[in-house]
Order: sequence, then C-alpha cells, then structure tokens
Amino acid sequence: MMGGNATAENQTRSTLPSWHSLWAAVAIVLVTATKSLSLPLVTWEDLVPSTEPYDDPFAAMPAAQLEDLRLILQSEMLSKRGEADTARTEALTSARSRIEAAGLDIEALFAQRELIMARRMEAVTGVSATHLEQQVMIDGYILPLTMDGRNVTSFLLVPWVGACIHTPAPPANQIIYASMPEGLEDVSLFQPMRISGQLKHHPAEHDLFLVDGRRDVPASYALESVTVVGTAGEMSFAPTVTPDLPLFVRIQAHVANVFTGAMTDMKAGASTKSALFALLIAFLYGAVHTLGPGHGKAVVISYFVGSGGNLRRGIMMGTQIAITHVLSAIVVVFLLDFTVRQATGNAPSDYRLIRLASYAAISVIGAVMLWRAGAALLEYRRHDHHHHSGGCASCAAAAKKAETGSGWLAAAIGVVPCTGALMVMLYGLANDLIGPAIVMVTAISFGMALSMAAIGVAAIWSHNWAAARSASSATQQMRFAVGARVAGAAVVFLIGATMFFLTLSQPAAVLGESPYDTAEIQSQTNHISSPEGQ
Repeated sequence: MMGGNATAENQTRSTLPSWHSLWAAVAIVLVTATKSLSLPLVTWEDLVPSTEPYDDPFAAMPAAQLEDLRLILQSEMLSKRGEADTARTEALTSARSRIEAAGLDIEALFAQRELIMARRMEAVTGVSATHLEQQVMIDGYILPLTMDGRNVTSFLLVPWVGACIHTPAPPANQIIYASMPEGLEDVSLFQPMRISGQLKHHPAEHDLFLVDGRRDVPASYALESVTVVGTAGEMSFAPTVTPDLPLFVRIQAHVANVFTGAMTDMKAGASTKSALFALLIAFLYGAVHTLGPGHGKAVVISYFVGSGGNLRRGIMMGTQIAITHVLSAIVVVFLLDFTVRQATGNAPSDYRLIRLASYAAISVIGAVMLWRAGAALLEYRRHDHHHHSGGCASCAAAAKKAETGSGWLAAAIGVVPCTGALMVMLYGLANDLIGPAIVMVTAISFGMALSMAAIGVAAIWSHNWAAARSASSATQQMRFAVGARVAGAAVVFLIGATMFFLTLSQPAAVLGESPYDTAEIQSQTNHISSPEGQ
C-alpha cells in the first residue's frame, strides 16, 4: 500500500507541471487579447500630418498670367543649365512686361512656388508623429509583396480595394509596409484585415510584382512586430489627400469601399433593402464609369459615324461590349490570377498583355474595314452613279459586311476587363464572396450596357443627320456613305494602332502609376497652378 500511495503521489506531482503550463498558456492568450483590445485603433486619416497653411497666389490667377510665368520659369531653368531659349526671346520679353505691368513680383512668386511644392510634398509623404513608436491597430486591405509557398511574408496595407493596381497608388503616407517572416496563411489579394504592431516612420520603396514586370511603390510607414487581430471593420481613407487624384479615380476608390461593404452584407444575409441599394449603386457605377476614360467609346463613335446603322445595331453593340467587359473580368480573375499565382507565388496586378491583344485586334479589324471601304470606293468610282440612282450592289454588300463585323469589334473592345468589375471579382475571390461578386458585376454590366448603347445610338443618329444635311440626291447620299465609311474605318484603325504602340512603349502598370511619385510632384513648370494642379 505504501508503495502504491507513493506511485499515485508521484503521478499526481508529474501532472502538476502540465497544468501549470496550460494555465500559463491561457494567461498569455488572455494578456495578449487584453493588450490588443487596449490598443488604439488608428484610422488612415490619423496618418496624415497636419501642415501649416500657406498662401497660394496662383489659385485665382488668370490662365494667361500662369502661362507667362511658366514661360519665364522655363527660360530661367534653361539658363541655369547653360542653354539659351533664343527662339522665344521676343515672347519671353513680352511675358515679363505683362507680369510686371500687372504689379506682380516674379521672384517672390517663384519663391512662394517652392514653398507650395514643399507643402504638397509633405502632405503626401510626411507622417504624423501622434502614434509613432507606439503599438497600434489599423484596418486595411492586404497587397502581398513576397510569398513563401502560399504564405505571405511581407505585404503593403492600403486603404481601398484596387490601390496600386486598378487605381493609382495612394500617397506614401497612406501605405504601410509590414513584414511577417512566419507568414500569413491563405491571404489573398486585397483581403481586409485588422493588424497590430509598432508604427514606425520608415520611408522606402517596395518592389511590387506585376504580370509584365515590376514597379516600386513608395510607403512612408512600416509596422514591426505585426500580429493579426481580426477582421477589419468599416474603413475610410483620408479625404485631405484624395483631391489630388483624378475625379474618376476618387469616385472609383470611394465606390470600391462601398462595394466591398455591400458584398459582405449580402453574404451575411443583410436586409433586402440593403442588397437592392447596393445593386442600384453598382448599376449607376457601371453607367457613369463607362463615360470615363477607356471602354472603347471613341472606337464605337468612329465606327457608327462612318458606317451608320439602325437602333437595333447601336443597342446590340453597346450590350455586347458591356457583356464582354464583365465576362472578361470574371475569366481573367479566375484563370489569369490562378495561373500566375501557381507559377510565381504572386498575384497579378496588371493586364497589359490583354490590352495589347485588344488594341491589336482593333487595329486588324480597322484595317479590314478600311480595305472593304476602299474596295467600295473603287467600285463606286467605276460605276456611273449618275445613271444608277439605286447605288451599286457592291456598296450594299460592303455595308452588310460592315454590319456583321460589328460583333467582332465589340468583342475586341470588350476583352479588356472593366476595372470596376475586376476589383469586385478580386475582392470576391479573396474573401469567399464569389456569389455576391458575380451579382454585383452583373449589375455593373447592365449600367455599362445602357451607356454604351446610348453612345452607339447617338453616333448612328449623328451619321444619319449628317447624311441628310449634306446629300440631297441619291448620288450625293452614296458619295457621303462611301466617304464616311472610309473615314470611320481609318479612325478605328488609327485608334487601335496608336493605343497599341503607346501601351507597348510604356512600362507595365500604366493603370497603377502613382500621381504622388517625386518626379511628378516636383515637375517644374506644371506647379504654377492651383492646389489641385493644372
């Protein structure tokens, strides 16, 4: 019995260390959780430094005076480099005379310009000292930089979906670099996350992988001793710096945050009213976004102004372009994103090759249209239209071929993914919201279809109006139709060829170029302007 009791006592004692270890582990978890809860939640607006106000004499200055000052400044810059602008000596003398006659001090204005440039630079690259060297929490979207297998070992934290990729990079003080050598598992592009760490002022440029190359993204902040706290809450970026972004980019950045919140609510089973409101926003976004840069509007207008058509053709082509835009976004996100990740371990962030293929296709289609229009022109000249009021059969046949070719042109235009649809699909793929993402993208496509169809119909009506105004007989009508077809085909070809060679000559990430790069902020003669830049 004595031996049995001793054995039991020894077993009891042997279990004590394991209980102590368990309680110690629980205590560490509780302390860590309590510490995280006590950390301040920093917003993106908190990261923007407060800058001293300054006088901007250029804000209300007439455009003519601004142009005179630019001329004088350019001349002074050339003179400092030992170069003389002799070709514009007379214009320079006149500019100085006009500025002095207006009672303006040129040297004082140029000194103020240097101050304005410095303050603008500080606004987008400077940091706020309020939370530096402190443990903080912040919400943001993950933009992976380096991977170890499927684990993200370093990333940029950005304030909106699409930043640095489908919209220009935010200012440097709206980007945080974070390194986690142990790696984050199963983190996707633009996944929302709440992280904590020690906030540091660490200005640096970080290498961002792109499908067609790489580019450097500047960041003013860094987080050390990073830990994941949980899921991000509602986010907003600093409005004090976004006015420097183009209008459509600002709208896109705001709407992207609205979309991501709406998709999360849809998955969580939010009210029908909220879901319908989100779909309405997506529809309106598609309609308005189409009116911004890109989307092949110039090609559509050139095509229909040249070839004419009817209401059905305009609506059909607009709808085809919109549907192709959105389908390409879905296909690109699922196929290209998956392929690049598997091959390189990184996420694609530029689709330059697709744009090149699209522009090449538009050039080829334009060349075919031009060849057919030229053949129709030669056939027209061979016929005696003064004796054949009904027009030549080859002209009618060529017109019919032009109608069938509109579908190929719509496909060539639409194959470039819609930026808004790409952002929605990327976010949906990253956060297991594929269903809501496809619903949102469908709403975007309806809005795009409405705008593109309206543009096509307007171009057709313009063609018909011009034909009625310039042609009073069948012969004149035929001459106008053939001439308009040649001109329209030539413009389509030139647009495709020009865009192809411009894209080919530029580095990757044209859509992601930051307006806050140092070279841009310090561009010498373009900053005699208002605070937004002119």
